[in-house]
Amino acid sequence: MIPKQFVLLPLALMLIISAACLPISTGGGKGQTGGGRSGGPESLLASAEEAYNKGQYQSAADYYKRYLQAVPNPGGLESILGTYGLSAEKAGRFNDAAGAYERLISQFPGNEFALEARPRLAAVYLAAGDPGRAESFAARELANETNSGRQARLRLVLGQSQWALGRHAEAAGNFLTVWRSTGGQTKSAAEEGALASLARLDSDALEKVQRQYGQNFPGPEATYLLVRQAAQAGDRERTVALADYFGRYFSSHPLLNRVSELVEVSGVKGAAIPPLAFGAAYDPRMIVISAISGQTAPAAMSRLGNIGGGVTVAAILPLSGDNASKYAQQIASGLKLAINTFAPGSVGLTLMDTKGSASEAARLVNQAAADSRVLAVVGPFLSPEALEAAGAANRAGLPLIAISQRTDLPAVGPNVFRLFLTPKHQAEAVARYTVRIQGNQTLGVLYPEDNYGRPLREYFENEARRLGAQITVSESYEPQTADWSALVSRLTGGQVGRKVSSNYQAQTDFTALYLPGSSAAASQILAQMAFHDVTKMQYLGSPLWLNQEFLTSSSRYIQGAVIPAAISELSQRPETRRFITDYQNAYGQAPDQFAAYGYDAGLAIIKTLGQGAATRDAVRRALSQGGAVPGATGPFTFDAKGEYVVDPTILSVKGRNFILLREAGPGAL
Repeated sequence: MIPKQFVLLPLALMLIISAACLPISTGGGKGQTGGGRSGGPESLLASAEEAYNKGQYQSAADYYKRYLQAVPNPGGLESILGTYGLSAEKAGRFNDAAGAYERLISQFPGNEFALEARPRLAAVYLAAGDPGRAESFAARELANETNSGRQARLRLVLGQSQWALGRHAEAAGNFLTVWRSTGGQTKSAAEEGALASLARLDSDALEKVQRQYGQNFPGPEATYLLVRQAAQAGDRERTVALADYFGRYFSSHPLLNRVSELVEVSGVKGAAIPPLAFGAAYDPRMIVISAISGQTAPAAMSRLGNIGGGVTVAAILPLSGDNASKYAQQIASGLKLAINTFAPGSVGLTLMDTKGSASEAARLVNQAAADSRVLAVVGPFLSPEALEAAGAANRAGLPLIAISQRTDLPAVGPNVFRLFLTPKHQAEAVARYTVRIQGNQTLGVLYPEDNYGRPLREYFENEARRLGAQITVSESYEPQTADWSALVSRLTGGQVGRKVSSNYQAQTDFTALYLPGSSAAASQILAQMAFHDVTKMQYLGSPLWLNQEFLTSSSRYIQGAVIPAAISELSQRPETRRFITDYQNAYGQAPDQFAAYGYDAGLAIIKTLGQGAATRDAVRRALSQGGAVPGATGPFTFDAKGEYVVDPTILSVKGRNFILLREAGPGAL
């Protein structure tokens, strides 16, 4: 599960995530992307998508513009126009953005990309310095909009445009409507606009606001402005009366001190009136520009225009029965979310319950294979089921993405793919990080003597040695070990000063220690290490450490630890944040890694369909060769053997919190 203490910041505006995205490259000089490619117009489109994914929006807009000049009406035009508009927005090229959105809305009026482009176009008009056009467009679109989120965004721009045109009373009305109907950053922007509008109203209009809202926002703010206007007019009697009213009804309001200041200067000859408490520097155009440049860029719009109808994905999972069903339900929910988000109406989903039976899993694969509409299978994840299903799928020529740690699955045949952060992925990622990034060249390993610990030790040590590091100590322990002192004494060479001080460090033959066991075992080992005067060790852990109990009990020992994770709410990747937010909105709970795997399997399949794969063999080839999928768990690929390839998220500990050390990235060598 994702640790509950991870807090995700909300996105301001969210569009359509990319399911057709090129691999994220770490090569090339700063600001350069795709410039050396050849192959005609399609290379321009590929370079545009790559530049967008790398945040090089100026270059992306240039490539998109050149591509559309060379190919005016390509397949998937609606998504190309959408992402061109996003690129131009972020590059500050508002006229280009407006042109892209205008064409998108004109040519594809009912398309989901066009629906999302409408409030963006209104904001772009305002950012370009044309509030009149922004107002008329926002008002016209608002009259026909039924989605509450887009309504709020359109009305917000309507208010901002009216304010820029000097119609502050109308602007205030629209801002307050938005403030009452929405939340998050849109609500905050509406509140800022409402206060700036009130600050420019006359006393009659303010009195109406005061009567209408009373003690609720913006009643107190309107009363403060009335006090200020009375003080400016030199009317001390009215100033004092209004201030008394404010004190009686809003005694705990933050503006009370401002009101008291106004009473002090009211009627005093030569006294300066204190500046406005809010709204004096309000500039809606600059606010919109700042929001566009500062917010996280929406992920590129997916090109799915060439998916035909009647395509189905089968999910074959243990949906009922023992404890495995809860994980199966998460996988199914993530898969459903991906299909509903990125291919609504284009891709169907069939859920098939294995009931925990390997033979039933094989039978269901054969049943799915008999349906020509089924182009791919997701699941199973239990080891016996996964092996039987993989064999049946490979014989039937039906691509299957198993959500499984079973190591031999992809070897079954070319139609079998595996999507799971395996122990091998985890151990190798930790080894790479500590050797390559932290520079540790002498490493120790202390692992449980069981089927979990032994492979992790082997994976870690092999990868570390491949990178040139030395394994100076490698000790095992029985999972039920009671005498941790003797074990740690052997590990540290038995040299104990018993100083137990953070300023003292016993000498060891390693600079980092890998502890892949449970958090319960790790907590006892760490305490013994400190007792044996090892107080400044770099610890390397496992996902088993990602729980609040361990963090609370052992945080003093694991500051700066390296911990791999399949997915984290600390991630700032737009794709990960979008998934977590959408999942919470859809299902009312936070997703776990199984939901993320189901979602990513869906993205991988949808991407192949968006690239034109219309047969099972084409889906298989595309999964093997289709480049990176911008998944919730990271930008992953399947290698030639069908293995999931990604460098996972790396977390650490600072104080009493988990922190993000490194985002998930392309699979490392």
